[in-house]
Amino acid sequence: MDLLKAKIYIDKINREMTRMLRDPETIVRIEQDIVLSYIRELYDALQPDPGSMVSPNTSLTPPVRKSAPNVAPKASPAPPPVEAPPAVQEVPPTFTPAPEPPPQPVFVSPEVPLAPPSPSGITSSVEQLFAFKEAKELSEKLADQPIADLRQAISLNDRLLFTRELFSGDQQAFEQTLNILNTLNVFEQAKLYLVDHCVQQYGWTDKTRVELAKKFVRLARRKFM
Repeated sequence: MDLLKAKIYIDKINREMTRMLRDPETIVRIEQDIVLSYIRELYDALQPDPGSMVSPNTSLTPPVRKSAPNVAPKASPAPPPVEAPPAVQEVPPTFTPAPEPPPQPVFVSPEVPLAPPSPSGITSSVEQLFAFKEAKELSEKLADQPIADLRQAISLNDRLLFTRELFSGDQQAFEQTLNILNTLNVFEQAKLYLVDHCVQQYGWTDKTRVELAKKFVRLARRKFM
């Protein structure tokens, strides 16, 4: 059982549920799939280790303690009869109901409209990661050709670099991000997913990662051209 991993996925589930509860009318299928994937990971993390399971040959029945042989107790002499005291006639108590209190006025507080949930704002430093400059040179246009599958478009060196610098070495998180981006239809959905699950969590706005993060975002944009 990996409790640390379970805690991470519980936090992710709570974060997803909080975000969906802000606007339940606009929940898309990809958000449901994300929560389901976290639940499966949580289930796997809570599975007991094979070494901690009880062997089928181990008996769980406690040993039976041998009882001492039955010995008949010695008969004691019967006590002398005790005369019953005379019966006392009980008089039912009289009950006087308490006077009812006067009705209290009911004050109805005016309804206060609930404030709409505040959407998570995107700072200027985050917006810079998604700023797109249209290619003018031929070489730049060739480098921005549409791609069908992000997993096949990323070279081995870039794959290792992205995993180490942008996902803190978590290869599973990197692969899961590629799989989810491949299922989306428009770049706005991809942008929202990256902001909620990658930019803040892995510190993409840090000056040591911002240029590499822009490269990854530009590569992801080609999936939706």
